[in-house]
Amino acid sequence: MKLSEVYLGVGGAHALAGLALLLKPAAAGEWLRAFPRKVGIGMLLMLAGTAWFVSNLYRSEIQDFAEWRPVLYGGFGLLGVGCCIFVQDYLSVRGACVLALLACDLVLDVRRPSDNPWSLVLSFWSYAVIVCAVWWVGSPWRVRDLTAWLAASPSRVTRLGAAVAAFGAAVALLSLTERG
Repeated sequence: MKLSEVYLGVGGAHALAGLALLLKPAAAGEWLRAFPRKVGIGMLLMLAGTAWFVSNLYRSEIQDFAEWRPVLYGGFGLLGVGCCIFVQDYLSVRGACVLALLACDLVLDVRRPSDNPWSLVLSFWSYAVIVCAVWWVGSPWRVRDLTAWLAASPSRVTRLGAAVAAFGAAVALLSLTERG
């Protein structure tokens, strides 16, 4: 994966999310308010995160735990499925945080060898997402409170949408600064 593709992916995802918030703020606000308690979406997100993590483990070349790989595959697979069965409270928040952490790992791995100073935008974004994800995994009710506050007014959703869409467009434009 190239850094320009990461710029486009991160920027495009933010731009689309921002546009969704801008175009239908009332519906987006209701969806945001309900998201933390959606078990079905949470299971999907958690299982996707589990599959991605086990895939990363499978492709890893670290030999220190080579003899433990079968145990780790099974253990992490069971952990992901077990979370879906036994930890359903705020599962969508936890699953989204797992995916966010894995996405940040990918972004930082691709960004690392770049000497482009604009790639620091991706680093700052990644570390901000990491801090939020770690905080929200430990206290997912804060996402419920945040989304309830955001959804209390369509103008808040609209302003958030405008900011997210603008950030996404700016990051997508940064792909033009990349030569590789």
